[in-house]
Amino acid sequence: MANFIFTYDLNGTLPSHKAMDDHIIGLGFPCGRILETVWYIKYPGTLESLTALFTSILSPNDRYVLVDANRMSFNNLLIKHADITQTWARMG
Repeated sequence: MANFIFTYDLNGTLPSHKAMDDHIIGLGFPCGRILETVWYIKYPGTLESLTALFTSILSPNDRYVLVDANRMSFNNLLIKHADITQTWARMG
């Protein structure tokens, strides 16, 4: 499994931030919000397949960045540091 960082800006009425939260969590993969609209996701597929899962809910006016990431540095995350570092370290 790979580690991904997903962040987005919503520029319309749909989806709402709650709908995005529910969608991301509903994918069923280990994840956590690390900043207000920045998420960590551990996903077994490709960047392209994860992109398709996110763009299925976003409107054409919304913006996003999805990063395939293997190393990290952070401070004062919204989730416990131990939670993300333990999950990040389990590669597979």
